[in-house]
Amino acid sequence: MAIQQPIELEGTWEEIAAHAKELEGRRVRLSVLANQEEPSKDDDFSTASSLLKFAGTWEGDDFEECLQAVYDARGKIML
Repeated sequence: MAIQQPIELEGTWEEIAAHAKELEGRRVRLSVLANQEEPSKDDDFSTASSLLKFAGTWEGDDFEECLQAVYDARGKIML
């Protein structure tokens, strides 16, 4: 059995619930964060949905290698 990398999701309950089909049958861990004000449009802050305008389709044969490089380079961040 291949080991899958953990998936980390953060957002509102509605944003998380949108992944229900993808998470079906998997164990999950849920942390409810303290209420925060939403960042204003002037803040230097990006959300996944705001980055989608830059997304395209993958054109290459090194996807797995690039994905592993992302996993290897990522770290925890506290904001």
